[in-house]
Amino acid sequence: MSVDIHGLNIAVGGRLIVSDVDLAIADGERVGLIGSSGSGKSMISKAILGLLPLTAAADGSIDMSGTEIIGASEHVLADLRGRYVGAVFQNPAASLNPVMTVAQQISLPLKLHYDLTKAERADRVNAMLDKVGLDRDMAGKYPHELSGGQQQRVGIATALITSPRFIIADEPTTALDSITQRQIVDLLVSLVDDAGASMLFITHDFSVLARATTRCYVLDAGRIVESGATANLLAAPATLQAQRLVAAAQTLTLRTPKEDSHE
Repeated sequence: MSVDIHGLNIAVGGRLIVSDVDLAIADGERVGLIGSSGSGKSMISKAILGLLPLTAAADGSIDMSGTEIIGASEHVLADLRGRYVGAVFQNPAASLNPVMTVAQQISLPLKLHYDLTKAERADRVNAMLDKVGLDRDMAGKYPHELSGGQQQRVGIATALITSPRFIIADEPTTALDSITQRQIVDLLVSLVDDAGASMLFITHDFSVLARATTRCYVLDAGRIVESGATANLLAAPATLQAQRLVAAAQTLTLRTPKEDSHE
């Protein structure tokens, strides 16, 4: 699924948060959006999902394979979310329902969007547990019984259970340790590519972005200040904002000590 954003402006409480953003994601492409905290990254993801706060106002265009998101009805947006668009969020402990089991979490999008029997849903949940590397006996567990990495695997399974065509990953590894970060990024990339879906990966960390995307946009104070191939931006950032993000990535990377010893 392709996504084309043109001239996007988002104001919250009358204050402009995102200004004149242009961003394009081709069908099957993994694109990054990187910026420091408070730069407006998550506000853009919420606009794409049609989940802006009530105090927010947006104009411009977000075209999702021919469907205009800005100004769309909740009926249209609700049908897109879950069926065609999946989202993986920053803090799995907060995004998962604490009173639902793993199986209930993962199967919920299927119940909302498809007319399947209980047995059919169970089969799909089991298959998805296999894909995300979780034992099937975890289906009856609750989020608090899982580690942070396991919780995020449940979040990924929930986002992908309906085989959506577009995935938004909004800081999906921030709450995890470095080894688990790497595992989650590689898992997400593998599943997205296997499904032939496209993805917008949002982060503040270039070391994560280098593993997850081939092209990216740099956001600063609500504006796109640089864009290009992720490898090129990591090797030779042109703007001060990108240079600072690259410098941080050189300190905090997703490489393992074993990999470092071979360099």
